Amino acid sequence: MPDIAIDHAHRLVARGRQAAEQAGVKAVFVVLDHGANLVTFTRMDDAWLASNELALAKARASVMFRMPSEALNAPLQVGVPAPHFDHVHAGGLLLMGGGMPLFDAQGALLGALGVSGGTPEQDAAIARAAIDVSAT
Repeated sequence: MPDIAIDHAHRLVARGRQAAEQAGVKAVFVVLDHGANLVTFTRMDDAWLASNELALAKARASVMFRMPSEALNAPLQVGVPAPHFDHVHAGGLLLMGGGMPLFDAQGALLGALGVSGGTPEQDAAIARAAIDVSAT
């Protein structure tokens, strides 16, 4: 499997920090590789301390399920098979917005970004802004 380059991770965090500053959020950013190993971690001044663990959990959920963490909370649809999960986090952290999987151009998983510090909606918007390559 491919691995995420450190410079790619740093660009993601830089875009995320810019989006967080624009939103007035002091966020924590975690980038994991495809094996859920830590690539980079950064936090903005005065970020909420529990945000460290939340950002990590969101990134880990996105690596494991290869989908945004907020999508794990989506209601099931009639006629659509229920997703199969081999792991459930009892604390419910997997369901909070802010985790985004990272794929290469061929669709292979590179890793995931986790953002925490604001509301789940703010965290998800910051994460989406961070992975938006048109923002560079």
